[in-house]
Amino acid sequence: MITISNIQSDDFREFEGLTDYIEVLINSFPKPITRKELAQQIGVSQPAITKVKNRLLSLCDRDALVFNHKLILKTDETFWMLLVLYALKMKPTRILLSNYGWEMIKRMQIHSKISDKFKEYSLYFNERDTQIMTRIALFNLGNFQIVHQIRTRISNPQERMMLLSGQYISAMQTIMQKLDLPMDNAEDLLDILAIRDKLFYLMKDLISQQVKRASILQKLTSEEKTTYLKIYLDTIDFYLRKVFSNGTNFIKQTAEKRKLVFEEDYEKIGFFYSPPPK
Repeated sequence: MITISNIQSDDFREFEGLTDYIEVLINSFPKPITRKELAQQIGVSQPAITKVKNRLLSLCDRDALVFNHKLILKTDETFWMLLVLYALKMKPTRILLSNYGWEMIKRMQIHSKISDKFKEYSLYFNERDTQIMTRIALFNLGNFQIVHQIRTRISNPQERMMLLSGQYISAMQTIMQKLDLPMDNAEDLLDILAIRDKLFYLMKDLISQQVKRASILQKLTSEEKTTYLKIYLDTIDFYLRKVFSNGTNFIKQTAEKRKLVFEEDYEKIGFFYSPPPK
């Protein structure tokens, strides 16, 4: 059995030259197609399909072949093998953003796994939100290196957590400039803006929890603690809004490039989502 851990370079030799065929299958998924349809979409003759038949059929579901003589990719370790194949070709998003890749990712139940380990997450985000953020992450695979640079550059956890560093804001601006968003229509735009609002309130909640537990506050009187805590939380809100305003500007610029209407109210944090009072 082929698994992600034991795939070898030799496993891909038999699939060299099949990229065009695989492209059609990953994008037509979950609709099975006939060999004739496959040949038409690629622009080759049916005898050309016959030449690669055995290699191609090894990737496809046998039940579909037996019962309706149609081709559809298997949903087992075949996905991992194809993912590595595309990664070696430096084109991982071609499969990850395809119908086939996206179906396989949804089966991983990412939302429930995150929610199990991060209880605050499920208070703000639902499964659809997670799917949207996953698509954005996949759309920007090449930017993970930038995230690592930001993480390395800001070594002080408290400074990073409280967002009181001009360096942090500068780093956030850098990553925003390099991001891209899967935004093809007005619905995509509104979904992304709702994610922005939810992410803002989640971060504010997490940072506020950290500040309330800060050792310096425990040494103050009740009255002093109330005063200082308000100052800290207001400062956090100010800097956090400054960071997110950069994100909003980027979303607006992307929307304008895609010829989508960006209303004035869309710039307001909390316009699309505001958490219920605690």
